[in-house]
Amino acid sequence: MLKIGYLGPEGTFSEEAGISYKKMLGKAKFIPYATFHDLLIDVDKGKLSEGIVPIENSIEGTIGMVTDMLVNEVNLKIKQELVIPVKNYLMAKVKVPLNKITEIISHPQPIDQCRTFLRKNLPKAKIHFAYSTAEAARQVASTMLIQNSGIPAAIATKAASKLYGLKIIRTDINDYPDNRTRFVVLAKNDSKPSKNDKTSIVFSILRDRPGGLHNVLKEFAIRRINLTKIESRPTKRTLGDYYFFVDMRGHRTKKLIADALHQIKKKASFFKVLGSYPRAS
Repeated sequence: MLKIGYLGPEGTFSEEAGISYKKMLGKAKFIPYATFHDLLIDVDKGKLSEGIVPIENSIEGTIGMVTDMLVNEVNLKIKQELVIPVKNYLMAKVKVPLNKITEIISHPQPIDQCRTFLRKNLPKAKIHFAYSTAEAARQVASTMLIQNSGIPAAIATKAASKLYGLKIIRTDINDYPDNRTRFVVLAKNDSKPSKNDKTSIVFSILRDRPGGLHNVLKEFAIRRINLTKIESRPTKRTLGDYYFFVDMRGHRTKKLIADALHQIKKKASFFKVLGSYPRAS
């Protein structure tokens, strides 16, 4: 049976991604991990068959720790992507009006994603951070309520409210209605061609080479390869030195893409294929 790790704990969006992937696979054992690092290292060492991690949020952008590890610390490939809608819920131990809530607990990212709602509806509530939305829900569930005192509330997933028996006070409180997180399944090998694939690569160029980035990207342009994303991140070696992450339509084995990647590899000071995989529907 496949052993698949995901960023835990239960009741998080990462678990939702795992449940979604399990429906595609059938039987598999899913194991929660506390950190990205431990999860990816165990996949790289073969202790896990695969790992599911968030890599990009439509509001917050790329999760740098994951991309940095894919470049520098592990030899893994993306074999599948999953896109999960992010819907945040305000919940408490008892159903109360908003003016009774005096404290809000959540992970920093949902707090930021719901800041307009909080500013308009709970301007005086104290904000406390937890390491995950599920942990925020657990803390609220374990709080002893005192009569005539304030009520703490969590911003978390619907699954967390069920897991810890909390009452949902407001649903879908995101500032941005189309908030989604892209998850990737990482393994030692990527996927065979399908009818609807993406390929991800990362490369760097010499800093003192004028027009170096243009010289690389033209290999896609002359072949009319559709790029869906290009992003830079510091290499962390020296100021002004960057890795460039590129996603494109198509599988790396298709001739046009294979030719482009062959030429880019010759021009780049660093080059790595991060995988070819079916696009999320």
